[in-house]
Amino acid sequence: MSAKELKAIADIGITLGYSGDELKQFVNDERMRMDKEKEQERQRKEGEEEAERMRKEKEAEIERKAKEKEAEKLESQARDSQSHAAVDGSGVHTASHVPNIKARKLPPFHEDKNDLDAYLNRFERTCRAFNVSQEQWSFQLARFLQGQALDVYQRMSDEDVGDYELLKNNILKRFRLTEGGYHKRFKHSNIENGETP
Repeated sequence: MSAKELKAIADIGITLGYSGDELKQFVNDERMRMDKEKEQERQRKEGEEEAERMRKEKEAEIERKAKEKEAEKLESQARDSQSHAAVDGSGVHTASHVPNIKARKLPPFHEDKNDLDAYLNRFERTCRAFNVSQEQWSFQLARFLQGQALDVYQRMSDEDVGDYELLKNNILKRFRLTEGGYHKRFKHSNIENGETP
């Protein structure tokens, strides 16, 4: 508490007729009361801020789950519409199998942890290794997207969402990994231990 505030309290005490030890006790009691009120106000604000933070986290989690569900729904619709019918030797039609690379334990893309180029390269190699048709790549990739990358996928039209190269280019643009973005990253990069200039 500032000296100015203490003087104001003392002036009030004098106005009320206190003096000497009574005045000191009045000032001390008022100072403690005001400190307690300030602490209660601080705790109240912290409680409100914590409640607001938790509310925002819950909303973000609900939105994330809704986006994941929508991505799964779009993928399922695309898989259903693009599944081919094959005819076996007896003339019976059977649906072709679409390989699921999620079962191969490819981790989801985390924009804070993963390098986007390296992740997409790994994804493409995995698709080729498991013979996933290129028509399915964008729907398979959608299963691993989170955050801003998933937003890019969600904003694409139904006609464009099946085009892997278009999806890839849109995600790269979102993360500024275009020619200009690489140039900027190169200019601001540092030489690491063991590297030569």
